[in-house]
Amino acid sequence: MMPFKPLIILAVFLLLHPMPTQADLLPANGAETAANFAEISVLEDRVRVALEIDLDDVHGFLAKPAEGENLVSSLTERTGKAFEVHADGTALLPETYQLEVRPRKPRVTAFRPSYGLPSNDERSAQVVSVVLDYPFTDRPTEIEFKPPLTSDGIPTAAIGVIFDHLGVAVTDYRYLSRSEVFYPNWNDPWYSRFENPNLTRHHKSALMSFVSVEPREVRHEVIIRLRDLEGWVDLRLGETTDLDAAAMANIEQQAIDLFLSSNPLTIDGQPIVPSAAKVEQLSVGVNGLKVLENPLNTNRDTALLGIVLSYPRDKLPNEVSLKWDLFNEETETIPVQISDPAGAVPGQVTRDVPDISWKNYILNWSDPKTQPVRVAAVRSIPVPVWSLGLVIFAIFLGAFAWRNRSGQWQGWAVGALSICLAATALRTATVEMTFPTDTLANTEAAVEITEKIVSNLATARLETQGAQMSEVLSAFVTAEAVNDIGAEIRRGLSVTLPSGAAAQIESTEGLIVESVEPKTDGGSQLLARWNASVSGGHWGHLHRRTVAYRALLEVRQYEGAWFLTGLTILEARLNRQFTSEGGNS
Repeated sequence: MMPFKPLIILAVFLLLHPMPTQADLLPANGAETAANFAEISVLEDRVRVALEIDLDDVHGFLAKPAEGENLVSSLTERTGKAFEVHADGTALLPETYQLEVRPRKPRVTAFRPSYGLPSNDERSAQVVSVVLDYPFTDRPTEIEFKPPLTSDGIPTAAIGVIFDHLGVAVTDYRYLSRSEVFYPNWNDPWYSRFENPNLTRHHKSALMSFVSVEPREVRHEVIIRLRDLEGWVDLRLGETTDLDAAAMANIEQQAIDLFLSSNPLTIDGQPIVPSAAKVEQLSVGVNGLKVLENPLNTNRDTALLGIVLSYPRDKLPNEVSLKWDLFNEETETIPVQISDPAGAVPGQVTRDVPDISWKNYILNWSDPKTQPVRVAAVRSIPVPVWSLGLVIFAIFLGAFAWRNRSGQWQGWAVGALSICLAATALRTATVEMTFPTDTLANTEAAVEITEKIVSNLATARLETQGAQMSEVLSAFVTAEAVNDIGAEIRRGLSVTLPSGAAAQIESTEGLIVESVEPKTDGGSQLLARWNASVSGGHWGHLHRRTVAYRALLEVRQYEGAWFLTGLTILEARLNRQFTSEGGNS
């Protein structure tokens, strides 16, 4: 039963605001910020339309009253029903499932490179929320969605919209500004589509492949559906629809076994076997791809899997080739995106041409390497040079008076004493003298040393193999501390991004050394903080973030170079940073 109080509020509002409104402009993007929004689901036996109507636009969503119908008493019954749904040419009769006045539902707001961040929100804080069901008996082959329009075909209000069919997302955020025809695929909702090609989602293909060529690793990342996996492997699931965590763990292992022996990869002319593989459950929707953390239950029909195969390398390869050998009946063409440090290039494979390759055409490539930290540390001492010079002169006069003590030595002695008094008066006139030192006595040198060490740490973080990590650390870490610092780098500097990928440090800035403390063994302990720009992604989904670090670094000088003897990451705080890059960021 619908609550009585919100209906009274709605009726009073409609009576006090009789003038309809009309949209002047429907932007090409940013539909998630539209004043009115529709979430539309095509189910087995009905279409469900959940409307959020801005208080200024309520009149535009009122269905026309029947002849002789009381306008006031029928307001709530007519709310939202100007939105029409037709199945195979027949108008479906809507039923009000829910009606209330409530706060607007928050939605993730995208950063749009063309327009920047959205302007100030001028929408009503409260909305009229109405959920309508449009039941049907037979599964239609064509469904038409018709938003409220004027007699001239102009939308009465701007409406943002998202669609799904049987739980599978059909579109990202879009605007609904005219009648749109939808063709449901009842056997496989992934292939349901709109007649209008603009009403779609980013991930259009059921199978997608991504090859990432990085300085220390080549990765092959694949998105597949559980339905596709069942076409390649006998999973023996029977009639089960909902799968628990144990069943999914078994399925994921079978997926790994399949892909370890499929789609062979060749690097620099040599066939390569993956050294590691993992599977993540994913969801695809208006926010792009999202990793599902340990779901308790999984729908067999809509399950999406992301597979990551890792091929560690010592350096950036010269050539990579992939041969795809897993196809299904519905998919003859599979999109393949190959990315390297210079950017990403889209491509595809087909049954007739299943091979795709990459060559290293990067001209100005410098392989990242750690470097010895050579910073001259000096100690400044104030020297009263005038006083020192006068004292030396006084000593000379005193010695001369002593040698001539049989004559007029008293005058020379008085002169020497006077010069000593003058030296005492000039003792504050000093000159800074610098001397090499093994300890850090000034912040300027500490900052320079810390900057170089932090840069080396970022380079070491690229390594995916333990032996290579130890080797690159040896350039600036003492031999006895390599293992401990390697473990601390993996613990404290590792950042997992929303896509599930481990982030790489691109650059650092804002480094501040808060304190420099001497140690009893002759070294120094530095308390420092800095910001790092990190990036990473899987499946064509790139994330960029800023991480604020705070750490204790213990350093000591050996043979003209500074070495790290200890490292403790005290804080790693992840801040969101908008980005326009990536497949569906």
